[in-house]
Amino acid sequence: MSASTASATSLRHLMRTANHATLATIAVGHKQVTDGWPVASMVVPAIYIDGTPLLLISELADHTRHILADDQVSLLFTPPPTLADGDAMIETDTARLTVFGRAVRDDTPAIRACYLRANPDAAQYADFADFGFYRVSVDAAYWVGGFGKQRRLSGDKLILPNCKALIDGHDGIVAHMNADHMDALSGIVGHFTTADPNGGWQMQSIDCDGMVLTANSVDTAPLRIDFPTPVRTPDEAREILVKMCKIWRA
Repeated sequence: MSASTASATSLRHLMRTANHATLATIAVGHKQVTDGWPVASMVVPAIYIDGTPLLLISELADHTRHILADDQVSLLFTPPPTLADGDAMIETDTARLTVFGRAVRDDTPAIRACYLRANPDAAQYADFADFGFYRVSVDAAYWVGGFGKQRRLSGDKLILPNCKALIDGHDGIVAHMNADHMDALSGIVGHFTTADPNGGWQMQSIDCDGMVLTANSVDTAPLRIDFPTPVRTPDEAREILVKMCKIWRA
């Protein structure tokens, strides 16, 4: 990702593909450092339909206690490592994105569903009394892509606006695609990815930047396919899926 291509879409893509993030909070009542000390911890986020980071955290954790006293946070996202020869993990990209915002408790069904779709194992503890879902209302973001490559942007430039129709229509889109258009999903997989198109692919989720598909084998990892342009409504999602199908069939 070059400085010229560090678009809001590509920065949301970095967040969506990261498998963890570093959370920075402001210490309050910490047992080892004084109040006001910056404290970093590792969290597993999910990214909402419009690009907003989501967290599931426990009140027993230091970072959650800090947030309850002062909701200002930063999240650092980096690209996931890739497999090298011998399955050794190597970093292939030095790009990183820091988002600055406020962590707000939000246990609404749509937030919960989005987080658990992305992190299904979290369902084992999501209903524990000390756990809660939080969305990070983004105020600003700072991207570094290497020496001399950087971009600063406001939160309203990173998070896609006017996505309510897509949020409200999410479940209907997913149900419709899986009930009536699994052949189209297979065709899109075969054309736009290197995955086996005969995997029984179904849509797991859709967002402003793309969709996540799952295969009928539990041994096959979920597959993300990005859209060529962002979408905000079910109609725009339909249009872009139709275009992708036409490309596959051509």
